[in-house]
Amino acid sequence: MRLIKEEIRLKGLPICRGIAIGKPFFFHLTENNIPHYAIEKENVEKEVLRYREALAKARDDIICLKKELGKEHVVEGVQILDAELQMMQDPLLTEDIEDEIRSRASNAESIFQETIDRFQKRFEMITDPLFQERFKDIQDIAKRVLSYLLEKSTVSLSDVPPESIVFAKELTTADIAEANHSCVLAFVSHFGGSTSHAAIVAKAKGIPYVTSIEYEPIESFKDSSVILDGRTGEIIVNPDDETLALYQALKEELDAHRITLRKMQNLPPETYDGYKIGLSANVESLAEIEMLHRFGGHGVGLFRSEFAFPSERNFPSEEDQFALYSSVVKQMAGRPIVIRTFDVGGDKFLGNELIAPESNPYLGCRAIRFLLKESGLFKAQLRAILRASVDGNVSIMFPMISSLQELLEVKGVIHQVQEELVKQYDAIPSRIRIGCMIEVPSAALICDLLAKECDFMAIGTNDLIQYALAVDRGNHLLSGLYAPTHPGVIRLIKLIVHEANKHCIPVSVCGEIAADPRFTALLLGLGVHELSIAARYIPEIKNTIRHTSIIYAKKLAEKALLLSTAQEILDLIHEEYRLHFPNDIFYNV
Repeated sequence: MRLIKEEIRLKGLPICRGIAIGKPFFFHLTENNIPHYAIEKENVEKEVLRYREALAKARDDIICLKKELGKEHVVEGVQILDAELQMMQDPLLTEDIEDEIRSRASNAESIFQETIDRFQKRFEMITDPLFQERFKDIQDIAKRVLSYLLEKSTVSLSDVPPESIVFAKELTTADIAEANHSCVLAFVSHFGGSTSHAAIVAKAKGIPYVTSIEYEPIESFKDSSVILDGRTGEIIVNPDDETLALYQALKEELDAHRITLRKMQNLPPETYDGYKIGLSANVESLAEIEMLHRFGGHGVGLFRSEFAFPSERNFPSEEDQFALYSSVVKQMAGRPIVIRTFDVGGDKFLGNELIAPESNPYLGCRAIRFLLKESGLFKAQLRAILRASVDGNVSIMFPMISSLQELLEVKGVIHQVQEELVKQYDAIPSRIRIGCMIEVPSAALICDLLAKECDFMAIGTNDLIQYALAVDRGNHLLSGLYAPTHPGVIRLIKLIVHEANKHCIPVSVCGEIAADPRFTALLLGLGVHELSIAARYIPEIKNTIRHTSIIYAKKLAEKALLLSTAQEILDLIHEEYRLHFPNDIFYNV
């Protein structure tokens, strides 16, 4: 009698879109039994040295991973690993542990593990997802250091069988970074969310990922085929012939679609009835400039300067900044560049004592508030930008402007810096284009006043949604309330564009919705002049623009503005996208 296995379907949360067909690889981390023993007095310094060497080897591992991600242009992963390297320089993991080894004359691994346990207790008391992600980074560091102290080989995804779909309880940034892209087709985990560091790196590498899957019941199916649908979050174990054929065909369609998009590189981003839209890239490092050129972006719509020096514990000097900005200008070869001044605070930190801990950093001394308070730092950055702008098409943008007074203060500082530079250098621009980030409701409501004092505006929809709806975008429990299609958000965008048009200044959108093709027609219809997105999304959005009519887009926006709920607007743009792009199986599921 032949045993017939039925297919098993599991439903999870899609993190990174795509389809994978392969064999399951169950990734289990080995539990370390940490010994505890006394060290003879004469051997204590040797024990301290043993700890230093383990920490150094772990640091070298992360540096190697960082270089590999740099080669793959996975900039997000490089930044996360840079943060881990900063943590490894913290006195809590260096001097304090060494002092503990000396004072207690105990073995390094026991002291180190006790320190990590204390970290865990502290972090468990903080519900902020940002801090939870930081502790996961600490756990990744701990795993590496302990492997060297215990002289055990680390479990890694760098050497898995070909065509593997990796199943794990939880995945770290380093796990994803180490994964061999030619062998690992997809990831499945029990824990993890769309904003986790592991998810960010998986998206950057373009590897499909589904989370919230309890996979223990299927571990006996290790020799079966598995299908992962990163569009719907569905995992199909032991698929029947019909299901397998269906997904093989879908995968071939997706692959063909990607090839088609590559042909968009040199085509202009304009609707088929002749309306031209700016399509630029959000950039955080020199490595991304090459991607911008490869994918056909017309300029840098947002250079995130706070991420450009991720390894620095202090703010970079004027000369260091000048060298970087000059390199960007040179690589852009006359194309426009918008440099945003340091946007630190909130969910962005630099390891500097000037940024004091706050009970609510999102509403605290961040972005332009911080820079106006620390005028020396602010002037150094403005000097570097102005000096670099001599050789290119450079604009400056200021984050989190909430009042006209702030903008006027900023302009006053620019004027002071220009006067100082004229005395030192011959070729300094007497005027430079300046722009406001519109990220808080107060700025949106006075955009008519701001428009009189700046040359362009950029809507940072990620923060605007968060502040307008009073919803922490990093809080998974409130993810249902973080709604880009909320009527209040749509009306704010319309208001900003309307007032900007009165004063003949352009408006761009540089939040996540700008990279979602289902929102493209709506944004064009609301009057947005430019979209600034991660370079890898440029072909997809350019394709959508070129298959859209501006007349249709305006009618779509008019319909959306008449609707009453976020769900109604979401349903409208999804349905319209299906009608106009019926063959896009990537988004139409």
